[in-house]
Amino acid sequence: MSANASLVSENSVGGGTPNACGMSRRGFIQFGGALALSVALPLGGLSALTGCRSAAGDELLLGERTITDHTGREVTVPVASSLERVYFTSALAQVFVFSLIPQLQAGTAITFSQQELAMMPDYMADLPNLGSLSSNGEIDREELIARDVQVVFSISGTDLTASNISEAEKLQDQTGIPVVLVDGSFSRIAEAYRFLGDILGCADRAEELATYLEDVYENVSSAVATVPESERVSVYYAEGPLGLQTEPDESQHALAFAVAGAKNVAAVDANQGLGMSNVSLEQVIAWDPEVIVAWDDAIRGGADEIIRTKDTWAGIRAVKNERVYTMPNAPFAWLDRPPGVNRFIGIQWLANMLYPDAYDVDMVDVTRDFYSRMYWCDITVDQALDLLGNSYPPVGRQAKYTYSGDGAQSGSSSSGLSSDALTQRQAGAD
Repeated sequence: MSANASLVSENSVGGGTPNACGMSRRGFIQFGGALALSVALPLGGLSALTGCRSAAGDELLLGERTITDHTGREVTVPVASSLERVYFTSALAQVFVFSLIPQLQAGTAITFSQQELAMMPDYMADLPNLGSLSSNGEIDREELIARDVQVVFSISGTDLTASNISEAEKLQDQTGIPVVLVDGSFSRIAEAYRFLGDILGCADRAEELATYLEDVYENVSSAVATVPESERVSVYYAEGPLGLQTEPDESQHALAFAVAGAKNVAAVDANQGLGMSNVSLEQVIAWDPEVIVAWDDAIRGGADEIIRTKDTWAGIRAVKNERVYTMPNAPFAWLDRPPGVNRFIGIQWLANMLYPDAYDVDMVDVTRDFYSRMYWCDITVDQALDLLGNSYPPVGRQAKYTYSGDGAQSGSSSSGLSSDALTQRQAGAD
């Protein structure tokens, strides 16, 4: 039996063997009883009930609807009004759900640090970790069933493949929970939000975010398009504990650099999937980038301080000119992992840092707006400055703000909204 056929059988009203219309005999009797009670309905309402597993009938009587996901699979899911618990196969998918309607999260696929939790609503620390399928991980299928998860979302940062379909079908067969595949690649993120918003019952919120993200992408792209090729800034992305792993142009983890107009120096082969191609220090010295963007040592275990302070790196232009910038990471990395909506603050940060005349924005204001809009989190000016680090102000600009050093990561204030505040804001979002 196919996954879809199995799903129809499991969802048939009343159980038993389904008939040709996907309904058991016992379910059909119950269905007929429901019709008998509906004789007082107007004729139009009655016709909606009498179809054999019609879409309107399923939504009205069974609380279900059939959607077509981004691979063309037909999946039967609960109607939005009955959704209470959803899950996701990866951190990428979780960020989509979290930014849309966080109270539906049945758990977390991410283990958050205290620095990351400081930039999120306070209850996120209480979510149980149910696992992830990313990086050859596993999801606790028994917990999905025990927690009565109603839908699982599998969202890809690149084009969906046969492997994604096979993985979704396997999870769906093992748990009996519908799995919906969504294309969340950079150019389709707005479309993904609208699709998810329809399923999750927050279409207005989804449209607001989709429109905002489309505007960000267009504004950044248009701005950097005005920068002549001869004036593009050469950049090395330093990943890993020694800074000697990176991403070439063809890697999805380098896409934010391309959108922001950076001239990526990494002339190496891409590692499929996780990325992080190995390079030597001699190669980086030969590339001699004008700017280095590095992982931080506190959250990601990166090499930003090694690059700034070790003599072996001292001869590179970016180091000599003090243009080694730490990629902000809380609550999600600004440029890649997960390769999702978090990159839309990253492309603004890069474009402003590299080309402040072309993309002339106040990154403190941009950061605070993005965190409030996307992460339900109102951060202070100091917290924004703490995130931006030495990238603010961009080269040649005078600082607009004075950093007092009491940002969120020093523990002076909490940026997480309470559950009540979150509920109030969500009530006004739709």
